[in-house]
Amino acid sequence: MNILGINAYHGDASAALIQDGQVVAACEEERFNRIKHCAGFPKLAIRACLKEAGLSLSDIDAVGISRDPKANLSSKVLYAIRHGNHLSKFIGSRISNAAKIFNVQDKIEQALDAKGALKAKVYAVEHHLAHMASGFFASPFESSAVMSIDGFGDFVSTKWGKAEGNQINILGQVQFPHSLGILYTAVTQYLGFPNYGDEYKVMGLAALGEAVFSGEFGDMIQCGSNNSSNGFKLNLDYFTHHRDGIEMNWEKGYPNLSACFSKKMTEKFGPARNSKEPITGHHKNIAASLQKTYENIFFHLLNSLQRQTGSQNLCLAGGCALNAVANGKIRAHTGFQNVFVQPAAGDAGTALG
Repeated sequence: MNILGINAYHGDASAALIQDGQVVAACEEERFNRIKHCAGFPKLAIRACLKEAGLSLSDIDAVGISRDPKANLSSKVLYAIRHGNHLSKFIGSRISNAAKIFNVQDKIEQALDAKGALKAKVYAVEHHLAHMASGFFASPFESSAVMSIDGFGDFVSTKWGKAEGNQINILGQVQFPHSLGILYTAVTQYLGFPNYGDEYKVMGLAALGEAVFSGEFGDMIQCGSNNSSNGFKLNLDYFTHHRDGIEMNWEKGYPNLSACFSKKMTEKFGPARNSKEPITGHHKNIAASLQKTYENIFFHLLNSLQRQTGSQNLCLAGGCALNAVANGKIRAHTGFQNVFVQPAAGDAGTALG
């Protein structure tokens, strides 16, 4: 059984090939075209995976893409009805993106100059389920709690559950517009780091400051009940993504995100830093306060998940699972003792999931 998985039309485009349950190839498009976090379609990565496995398109039995436009459809429709006046441009871009996903079979054949060669069915896999699968099925555990946490994917920012054998049982999720990843991205942009994937710089910067703004950040995000979709909630006054959407362009392959923090953030902390301006103690303290707030919400989610599942094993995936500082404190602050973080925890890893 030869299964080709792809992450396409988003940052960190990638491909992976599974043969009889074993990973035989997995790679990111950026490794070949040298465009960091390359978005779009992973044609070079697909070619590399097939070459590594010694296969052609006609040998592929199934294709999975880590996006499902039909996932959480009722929530999307309801949100669009309520906020359609503000999100018309965003909705149009989502429809266009969905059309590309439904046409992925033709795109694969075009990428390999092999019209009609792909006979396999294409499966659209919900974004966070792909993240969770990439974590659990690559882990050493037979049974584990699993969490996927990032910005957004298929209208969800966080999903958690219990996995055992070859099954993943979903126990809860946090939907758009609430997102721990968006909180981190918005503050990263405010601090003058505008590039896609710059959050790691703020995580490092946090070590140089003091969390003196914990009260202010407490106004930006609050914990809720982890037994519903309200694991946490953003104070949306500080953000713009829920009104305007987050526009992502990938001219020449590099993903660019529009700013997602509102003027209320500048009213709270002062003018946003320009990327060429010096980094001050004020900026370091904001970074430290952000990291501390992130960890508080993160551990709240994990402790609730541990109580729900009773498991001492944890698998993590999603872009936020790359916060190594928080990950290093999991055993000290939660009931989990055995932790597996998917090495390709970001969206590139969804090709494997």
